[in-house]
Parts: sequence; structure tokens; C-alpha cells
Amino acid sequence: MGDMCPTVVQVQRMLTLSAVKNTFGLKDSDNVGKAAFPAVQVAPCFSSAFPRVLRRLAGDPPLKCIIPCAIDQDPFFLLARNVAPRMKCCAPALLHTKFLPALKGAQFKMSSSAEGNGVITLHDTEQEVRKKVRKAFSGGGGTLEDMRAEGVNLHADVAYQLIRFFCPDDNLLAEVTSKYSRGEMNSAEVKELAADVVVRHVLSGWQARRAGVTDADVEQFSGIRSILL
Repeated sequence: MGDMCPTVVQVQRMLTLSAVKNTFGLKDSDNVGKAAFPAVQVAPCFSSAFPRVLRRLAGDPPLKCIIPCAIDQDPFFLLARNVAPRMKCCAPALLHTKFLPALKGAQFKMSSSAEGNGVITLHDTEQEVRKKVRKAFSGGGGTLEDMRAEGVNLHADVAYQLIRFFCPDDNLLAEVTSKYSRGEMNSAEVKELAADVVVRHVLSGWQARRAGVTDADVEQFSGIRSILL
């Protein structure tokens, strides 16, 4: 934990066991680590956790923090906002992001910790992506006639959701939304387009940039240094 430890201890002093239990639904039978961990998650909200990276001088105003996170992380930062005034720090602001659905179905989030639900990784080849997307859960009926008669559940259709997340062309997205919902496009066409979008707008550029990263780049990026100008 290193430099962050004093801030973690300070947060732990501010948090009551009752608040942590009520926020996370802990029981008396849970191990003490579950009660202690929220302070570790909360501490990076405050610049004091990074004294060598966010170097501050006496009298400097506190730095503000914005946290992009999924909604399931919100309880941690609710606690952070509660303790911030007592720590004489700014309460963190949150930017909630949506879950990317797993290929198995929109009720699952795509996560490397649950690969059985179907994930696309940044290291996948184009062929691997296309194979995976072809097997993704579809929100349409069994036949094109079923789709035209009953429509498509776009919220449940994983390929459509991939297009919605990653396609930068709003006109194309609107066209797919209109045609697919009316059965003028079938699932195979949408899956093929989804694979195109993921490969072209996510994987290709990232993999090319990743190939250009050197050991010196990694050392520079991960080195402990002040990042304030």
C-alpha cells in the first residue's frame, strides 16, 4: 500500500462499522477484511494518498477528484463523500458508466473475472472476435418472419449493444436501429457489422499502439513522479 497507507488509516478512523455494515450488507459472521477493505477503495479519492505523485505544499487548496466507474462501485464512493468534509477534502464527483453486456446475454456484464459469460479481450484476433460475436445472444426471433412480426428486443441483443457502444457514426447507428427493429436486417448481418465495429474502432488501433510501446514507455508511465505542472 506504501504512500497510501496514512490516508487509508485516516479513512478507517472516520468510517464507523455501522456505516460499512449498512452500506454493504455485512453480517457479524463476515470476516474483518470485508469491513476494512472499503477504506482502501475510498482512499485514492483523496490526493493525500499520492504524496509523491500529487505533490502539495502547505496551504495549497485540496485537489478535486472525478471517478469514472460503473454503478456497482457507487457504495464505496458514497462513503467517500460522507467522510470528505471531516477530512477537509473535496467530495469526489462520480461519472457512472454503463456495463458492456457479456456475449452470453445482456443480463451479464462483460468481465475478465467471468469469462464463462462470454468476453472479447483486447488481445483477440479479428478471427476470434468474429467467431465470438457470431455466437452472441440475439434479441430476435427464430426466423426473419418472427422478427418482422414481433420485432427485436434491442436491449437484449448483444451485437446491437456492441454497435451502440462503439460505433462512432450516429447515422449508421440510427439506420441499424430502425432497420433491425423492423426486421429489415437479420441477426447475422447485425453480428457481422458489430464485429466490424469492434475490430475497426476498438481493437485495431489499440493493438497497433500497444505494439509500439517500449520498455522505456512502461518505465516512464509507471514510475513514481509528480504529474502536476
